[in-house]
Amino acid sequence: IFFRATMADRSKDIFADLPREMSLGVPDTPTTPASGFSQPLRGSQQIAASPINVASFYGSAFCRMVPDRESVPEDGMPARYCERLIQDYHLLDCNERLNTSSYVNVVFEPEEERVAVMGMKINLADQTVYPSSFQMHDEVVNMLADLWNAPPAEDGQHAGAGTVGSTEACLLAGLALKFRWRHWYRQKFGLTEAEVRGVYPNIVMSSCYQACWEKFFKYM
Repeated sequence: IFFRATMADRSKDIFADLPREMSLGVPDTPTTPASGFSQPLRGSQQIAASPINVASFYGSAFCRMVPDRESVPEDGMPARYCERLIQDYHLLDCNERLNTSSYVNVVFEPEEERVAVMGMKINLADQTVYPSSFQMHDEVVNMLADLWNAPPAEDGQHAGAGTVGSTEACLLAGLALKFRWRHWYRQKFGLTEAEVRGVYPNIVMSSCYQACWEKFFKYM
C-alpha cells in the first residue's frame, strides 16, 4: 500500500509540468487530435497525448517503438524519456567504479560536479566571448608550468592548452616535441626542411606508458 501511494504521489510530481494537451488523455490513434491540435496527431505528438503517457517510460508507447539507429528520428520524445534511455545504456557497461584501467576520476565532490555542469555552457574556443574563463585557463597553465619547472615565460604567460583528456594532452605535447626536435636536428646537421622530414627520432619511455603514445608514433 505504501509503495502504491508513493508511486502515485511521484507520478503527480513528474507530470505536473506537462502541457495540458499532453495530459488530457486521448485514444492512442493517429486520427484523434488532442486539445490544442487542429490536425490529426502523428509521431511523438500522438504518443505524448496518449493516456499511456501517464505511466513510466517502460509503460509508454515510446518504449514500444522500434528505434531507428541509422538516422535522426522524425519526431522527438520528452526529455525525461531520453534521459532514461541514456541511463539504460549507462547501466549496461558503464560502472565507473570498476574502471581501473584509465586515468580518470570516478568519485567527485559535490562542488566539482556543480562546477563541471556550469562549465558545459562555456566554449573556451572563443576567448573573446569569455575572457574571464580564459584568464582562469591561463592561470592553470602557469601553475602547471611552474610545477614542471618550465623556464620563465617572457611575457609572463606560458604556452599551453586545456584538453578534454590525457590522450589529447599527450598528442598535443608529442606534436610540440616533434617540431621542436625537427628544428634542433635540422640546425645541428645542416639539413633542409625536406631532409629532416625523412629522419625519425628515438623516444625512450617506461614500459607502462599510456596507450595513446602508440597512436602518436604514427605521426612522427
